[in-house]
Amino acid sequence: MKRNYFLFIVLACFPCLTQSSVYKQIDEHGNVTYSNIPSNNAKRVDLPPIVVVPAVDSKDIDERITKRREFAKIEEQREQIESKIAEEEKRLNEIKNEYKDGVPDRLGSERNYQRYLDRVERLKEEINVREKNLSILKKELQNLPDKSK
Repeated sequence: MKRNYFLFIVLACFPCLTQSSVYKQIDEHGNVTYSNIPSNNAKRVDLPPIVVVPAVDSKDIDERITKRREFAKIEEQREQIESKIAEEEKRLNEIKNEYKDGVPDRLGSERNYQRYLDRVERLKEEINVREKNLSILKKELQNLPDKSK
């Protein structure tokens, strides 16, 4: 009984004895064979140690991916709003240039003075609408979360 305990302890202390080697053999046709059993013309191959990578907490990675996706969506929304603001500002400037502070040039098709007054009123209303749109878009842009959050 004491021998079995002693043998068990000795084997447990020397795990390196249980490691096997890898042998490479090349036959006369040039075929390469790897094996753990040595043969007549096989050469022992010294392999580098196995690198063990510890497991990664996938919950942390999932949170990072989710944050990056949210950040990408926010950036896309920001770019869309900024492009809409640029379009609105461009159109507003065009209308203001045509409006000329309430005294736009008369067009050839406006021989009737009432047509001219109607166009002036439409321009004034469109300026108001574009300015409201701009203020709404700028508020929407401000309400987006910052990049640092």
